[in-house]
Amino acid sequence: MATAPAAAAAATTNRKISTEFIDIQNFNNNSHNMKIKRILALAITALTTTPTIAQDSAPGELLESINMFTPEEGDPAYKVTANEKYGTQWYADLAYAYWHSKNALSGYNNNANMALVHAVLNQRIIEDSTNGGTWVRFEFSGSWGLDRSSAKSDRVFSDGFNTTNYPHFDIYGAHDGVIPELSLMHYFAGKRACIVAGMVNMTNYFDCVSIANDTFSNFVNSGFVNSSVLALPDANLGAIVQAEINSNSYGMIGFSREATGYGDNPFSTSDGSFLLVAEYGHQFLDGDATLRLTPFFRHIDERDDTSSTNFGLAASIEYNVSNELTIYARTGLGYKQELGNAFDFSCGANMKLIPNREDDFLGIAMGVFKGCAPTEQNREIVLEAMYSYQVNDYFKIVPHIQYIANPAYDAENSDAVLMGVQGVFSF
Repeated sequence: MATAPAAAAAATTNRKISTEFIDIQNFNNNSHNMKIKRILALAITALTTTPTIAQDSAPGELLESINMFTPEEGDPAYKVTANEKYGTQWYADLAYAYWHSKNALSGYNNNANMALVHAVLNQRIIEDSTNGGTWVRFEFSGSWGLDRSSAKSDRVFSDGFNTTNYPHFDIYGAHDGVIPELSLMHYFAGKRACIVAGMVNMTNYFDCVSIANDTFSNFVNSGFVNSSVLALPDANLGAIVQAEINSNSYGMIGFSREATGYGDNPFSTSDGSFLLVAEYGHQFLDGDATLRLTPFFRHIDERDDTSSTNFGLAASIEYNVSNELTIYARTGLGYKQELGNAFDFSCGANMKLIPNREDDFLGIAMGVFKGCAPTEQNREIVLEAMYSYQVNDYFKIVPHIQYIANPAYDAENSDAVLMGVQGVFSF
C-alpha cells in the first residue's frame, strides 16, 4: 500500500481518503438541525487518501475523514450493502501488473509480472452515536510473481533503483502476503479525538497526499507515495492519538516499534528500535488547500551493543486548483539518517483532460532523492507519467513510464527507463 490522514496505506500500499462537505457557515439558526443532517452525507472515496475538508465542518468530521472509507453515492466504487447499518466498511483492490526496465543495473532482472491484492476492513464492535464508537481495523496486502524471473529474490528488477519498489510499493521481502495493520480504533470526546492501537500501519495516517499516496490509482514509484526521509513502519506494535484542534486543523502523535519484520512475532523484545512521529495538518482556502508538517525522531538498535538516533521533518502541501487540476509538493530533511534518505523533494499534478471522462486523469511527477552516504553520486532523480483510464465502475487500466537518473546512486549506470501497466479491479 505506502497508508497524516490516511494513506490512505500500505508497507503497504495504501488508499487514502477524499471527502466533500457542505458549508454551513451562512445557514440561519432555524434550519441548523436540517443542515447538520445533510452534513452526515459526507463522501470518502478511498482509504489512505487525505480529504479536501471544508472549513467549519461539524465535530468529528475531520477525524472521520482520515480514518473511515465509506464511498460516496455517485462515485464509481459506491455500492449500498446491508452491512452498512452494522458498521461494516470494506474495500478490496485486485490487480495485475507488468513492468519492464530498460538499461537496468547489471545482474538485475528486467521484468516483473505480478499479481497484487490489497484489502481493508473497518468493523464497528461498540456503537456510540455521540462519540463515534469502537472499531477493529484489518488490512491485508500481497504480491506474487507470476513467472520465475518475477519471483522475489535478492536481485529482483526493482532492487536496481533506490526509490522504486514492487508495483505495490509496501510489499517486500520473502513474504508474499502480509498483514500491515490489525488494530483497535476508539473515538471519544464527542468524536473530536481518537486513539488507534495494536499492530499499526503508520502509512495509513501520516504524510498522506491525496494524489500521491496509492500505487493502485496514482503514481507507482514509491518515492511519490510517502516521504523517503520519513520511512514510516507498518506491521509493528504502535499507537496513534488524534485530535481536532478546530474545525480546519488537526494534530496527531504516534509511536511504533521498528523491530518486527513481516512474519515475525510483533511482541518480540529483542530489538529496541522505535519511531516517534507527529503531524499538524491545516486546511485553508475554503478547504481546497492542505498543509502538513510531520516531525519525527527515531532510535535504532544496531544489535551489536550500539545504538543511534536520527530525526527530521517532512512537509507537504496540496491544492485543488479546480475540478480538473490538483497539484502537490512534498519535501523531507533528515539528520544523522540511517533509515530512509537524507533529503527529498517531489511535486506533481493530476489533470482531467477529457471533459466527458470525469474519472480519468493524467498524473505527472518529479522527485529528487538524496541518499545518506556522502558519496559523489548520491542523488537519484525520477520523472513519472501515468494515466488512469476508468473502463467501468469496477475496473481501470493504469499505464505508466518512469525515467530515473543515477538509479540506486550508482555512478556507473547514468539512467534507466521503467515502463509498465496495471489492470485494477476495485470492489
